[in-house]
Amino acid sequence: LTASCSSINKKCKDITFGELSKDVQDTLQCVSQKVIEEDYSPQAMIDFSGKCKFTEKSIGPWIIGIQIEDTVNNVSVSLPSNVPMPYIVYKGFVYYPYEYNIVIMGFNKKTKFQAIKMK
Repeated sequence: LTASCSSINKKCKDITFGELSKDVQDTLQCVSQKVIEEDYSPQAMIDFSGKCKFTEKSIGPWIIGIQIEDTVNNVSVSLPSNVPMPYIVYKGFVYYPYEYNIVIMGFNKKTKFQAIKMK
């Protein structure tokens, strides 16, 4: 996924689950538990700011791009259509996991995420 990140000309950095803020860790673990225990269907985006808009660009049934926009600060980030969910918006960054189905599989301190600064 690093290649896809550089291809959309964004500065990305790797971060592990253990390096995410405690708020983000707790939220992801809570969502994961609800998915397993209650057959909960999580949202694609978890927005801690409450200011972001999530848009999927599509052609027919195919998603070709994803945009997350902070509607107050007028900053955004575009993601390729193949990045795994959930997309976590926290303090001006968007984080997403390297692997698919991570909410179902669970997290450990070494679970990798990609971090992109919103611009």
